[in-house]
Amino acid sequence: MSYLPLILPLLFIIALALMLKHFLASLAWAALLAVITWPLHEALQRRGWTRAASASALLGGLILLFAGPSLFVLNALSGELAAVERFIGRQNIAGIPVPGWISQLPVIGGHAVEWWSKHLEAPGSLEALIRSTVGGMVPQLSAAASAVGSTLLANALYMFLALLTLFILYLHGNAVRHYVDSAGMRLLPAHYPVLARLFPLSVRGTALGLCSVALLEGVVLGVAYYIAGAPFPALLGVITGYMALIPGGAPLSFTLVSLLLLGKGQATAALGLFCWGAFELFLVDKFVRPKLIGSRVELPFLAVLFGLLGGVSTLGVLGLFIGPFMMAVLFWWLRNLPSTPVLKHSAGEQGKTDDHREAA
Repeated sequence: MSYLPLILPLLFIIALALMLKHFLASLAWAALLAVITWPLHEALQRRGWTRAASASALLGGLILLFAGPSLFVLNALSGELAAVERFIGRQNIAGIPVPGWISQLPVIGGHAVEWWSKHLEAPGSLEALIRSTVGGMVPQLSAAASAVGSTLLANALYMFLALLTLFILYLHGNAVRHYVDSAGMRLLPAHYPVLARLFPLSVRGTALGLCSVALLEGVVLGVAYYIAGAPFPALLGVITGYMALIPGGAPLSFTLVSLLLLGKGQATAALGLFCWGAFELFLVDKFVRPKLIGSRVELPFLAVLFGLLGGVSTLGVLGLFIGPFMMAVLFWWLRNLPSTPVLKHSAGEQGKTDDHREAA
């Protein structure tokens, strides 16, 4: 019976989580964004802003930060798609000659030249290739389009709920924090103060690491695109910077640009860009990002690295924040374990045993 007061709240929390399982990600993102931007919210209020005005400004800033560049990129890509359509039309009329480097490919060079001559070099063959390829993919494309449409609608709903929750947290964050602190102190009186201190530090450190690294990679790789001769290097740099916020986004970006250069016959520039991107990514992911994240909670390099990798592989993008936090809790626990004389006592007893053996 003594465990009943603890079991009933636990069962209620599990039932509530199951009921809200489709919306937990929205609640988690709202909570993370509130924790990350709360110092800005407090700073605006100290300057005389009301809570509603500060909440509206921060929410609008977050929307512009992510939606504004996305609209810019989509607008730029619409013009690029028109240029690509005109380019395909010209190449279809004239035919695309076989690049010299294809014949030099080992093993498959002869077959590649034969396929290119049949499907791309003859006038009108490019249009026939596109029709045959797209025509065979129409059922798959239709199914994918319907799936993408429903996924976009669901994600739009989840995003709206996350933003709505974030706005409410800005307005009533102090009351929410009071309730959370009270519950935490009742359930974990010995450990909750440490968790409440480590969580915002690790989350803000992760956000700083992600944003600063994404900006760095966008600038550095944008300059590399310009040097390599890629088209529209500034636009590609912006896209790469936003892709760098997603795990695996930066390598995907510079790999696609390298393939674009290779398709244009610039093999040396493509190889150089890919090697530079891989080297820069190694430095950033192995040294810069863990240093930025781990410095706030005094985590060693490997702890941050495995926290990021383990969190992403298990929880997706949310794991980027949860993984370093769990590592911070682990290392706080290891550093504050009470020292016991058991090992010393055992070592002393072992020494006495050895002395007796030597005397014998």
